[in-house]
Amino acid sequence: MARFYFSVCLAALLFCPLARAQSKFDCPNSRNYQRPHRFSGYVAQILPESKPSAYHCRGTVLLPSGARRIVARDAEMSLDAISGTDINGDHIPEVVFDGFSARGSCCYSYWIVRLEKPPQLIREIDNQVPLVFRKRADGDTEIRTGEGSFDEFLLPHSDAVIPELILQMEGKNLKDISSQYQEEYDQRIAQARSELTAADLEKFRHSNYHQRMFADQLPTLKCVLTIILNYLYSGREQLAWQALDNMWPPSDNSRVKQLIRERRARGLASRLAGE
Repeated sequence: MARFYFSVCLAALLFCPLARAQSKFDCPNSRNYQRPHRFSGYVAQILPESKPSAYHCRGTVLLPSGARRIVARDAEMSLDAISGTDINGDHIPEVVFDGFSARGSCCYSYWIVRLEKPPQLIREIDNQVPLVFRKRADGDTEIRTGEGSFDEFLLPHSDAVIPELILQMEGKNLKDISSQYQEEYDQRIAQARSELTAADLEKFRHSNYHQRMFADQLPTLKCVLTIILNYLYSGREQLAWQALDNMWPPSDNSRVKQLIRERRARGLASRLAGE
């Protein structure tokens, strides 16, 4: 039950349209953002950019020798609270710089730096929604985020269905462990099913996308998408396509199935291997 409530709170943070407005990065917003943080003989520090540019902040690591290495640049930046712990299971601590900028199609960036000799940037992750790092009871670090490529997919931004991704880092790679949390996905599926009536579903199945683009049935569309995408992202692809066949207008089935595959192919789930 505690895991369920954590998931609900996390979803509200990640997927609410106001999440960006409610979050505040230290640089350049806080007066003391340049405060040094010491980990295993290294100093992680956020500093202002030395020259005028689109980036206001630099994420740096100071080596015991006194040399400073710049590992990240962004318009806004904070040092993640997970910093100083082993994130990827190699028994070496890492620091994580969190960044935000409205560049291109991506907003949030994360730089994961291994504190070895010398410090190494082992992974940069970009996504349209934030990542949340947290330690599990077994000591491993899980990373929760949403598949931002589904923002504005068949629905306006304010009603977008953003499926959750639960990841674990192994070396430079990200491993999708979402299938280990199927109970959480099932709770979202059950909630969506409870909001669907037989009459709503029957009307939706007989709709013609080309006439109204489902604009008169957005709540039903959102519930159906929630069911399909939560099956898909919890590792149950067969059940996802079965739900699509059972609930979606038959004349539009193949189009939407292809669109879902295209969105998934351009999302974070397709970029888990390290570069």
